Amino acid sequence: MKVVMILYVCHDIEFPSLSVRREEYDFRKGRQIMPVDNSQPNKPVIIITDDHRATRRLIRSVLAPHGYELLEAANGRAMLDLYTESQPDLILLDIVMPVMDGLEACRRLRTLPGGENVPVLIFTAYDEGAEMEQAFLAGASDFIGKPVNPAELQHRVKRLLHLRKLELQRELAEIELQSSYTTIRSLSRKVLNAYEEEKVRLARELHDEVGMTLTTLKLNLQLLHKKLSTQDSVPEKQLMSLIENVNHLLSNIRDKAVFLRPPSLDELGLVAVIENMVNELSQYIGLRGEFTTGGNYEKLPVEIETALYRCIQEALTNVARHASAGRFSVRLDCSAKDVRVKVRDDGIGFDPRTHGDDGKHLGLQGMKERVDLLSGTIEINSSPGKGTEIQITIPLLEQEVKK
Repeated sequence: MKVVMILYVCHDIEFPSLSVRREEYDFRKGRQIMPVDNSQPNKPVIIITDDHRATRRLIRSVLAPHGYELLEAANGRAMLDLYTESQPDLILLDIVMPVMDGLEACRRLRTLPGGENVPVLIFTAYDEGAEMEQAFLAGASDFIGKPVNPAELQHRVKRLLHLRKLELQRELAEIELQSSYTTIRSLSRKVLNAYEEEKVRLARELHDEVGMTLTTLKLNLQLLHKKLSTQDSVPEKQLMSLIENVNHLLSNIRDKAVFLRPPSLDELGLVAVIENMVNELSQYIGLRGEFTTGGNYEKLPVEIETALYRCIQEALTNVARHASAGRFSVRLDCSAKDVRVKVRDDGIGFDPRTHGDDGKHLGLQGMKERVDLLSGTIEINSSPGKGTEIQITIPLLEQEVKK
């Protein structure tokens, strides 16, 4: 007669370093589902399944002294019912039984919620390799010969319990690590949002307050210039110089304000702004530029929209200043899962491994940091004489999309 023993450690386990209640961890979804309470740890639950009562009693006599909670079933189907009701930590399962044999019961167990995580120990009176292979194919984790040696049985049970404990610790650690990553990403996005909001505030102050003050000063200087135009030419020249300086300062401040947060990004949207950027670069620098796009950008989160704008702006600035290119292209694609950007040029290229050494490509590091904050990826493909291609992918989570 052969017995299969299955160990499932998702009930309370009396290990010194770990005690987790079954309802606290959902292995089907891989997440913790309620607060941990270790005040009253439960005993590991074992279902002894065999159609011979004498065998069940024998196994019970071996395991009872170790403090397990022991349940009994007379066949595989009864075991599956008990499994659903009690969610045991360990099942002893005879292979040859009426109603449902052990191999079929083991296979069905693997399809039940949580059943795929249960270690299986086969008890067999045969040393035939074919039978062992069938047991492993059915989902068994280990086997032991009959007649059962009590010391060997206890050792294998403890070993499987220990392995399951380590697996449980690993799964819990992964959950905590994923939770930490989620928290870090959330905090990073909040920092990025605060950073962009501060830029908007500064841009408005520069444009509205400082810009208006300088505009008023410029008008007053022009009025004064008119009054002094019929007098000595020296003050007139000085006033003209002052007016030119103020005008230059006013233009610089407006440029800085636009750089901090271009009004057109809010007014026209990302696609129109990028298209204008490509057209201006083509017109004023004399490059042949191409812009293509696909997808819907109306619901992009502000932080992603701004990050794409900054990255494309930096990439095109590098094209204009350093690439010595004749052509360039920008491709923008948005799907339900992510948004992608590809910027290419046919310029002189560079070695990405040393892009920060010459001081010409420091902006690329800023692009990487901005993309990393949004859990995205950036690939820079370039080599001397072969142009440059920058590909950016930023994932879109459902909860991040604007409602």
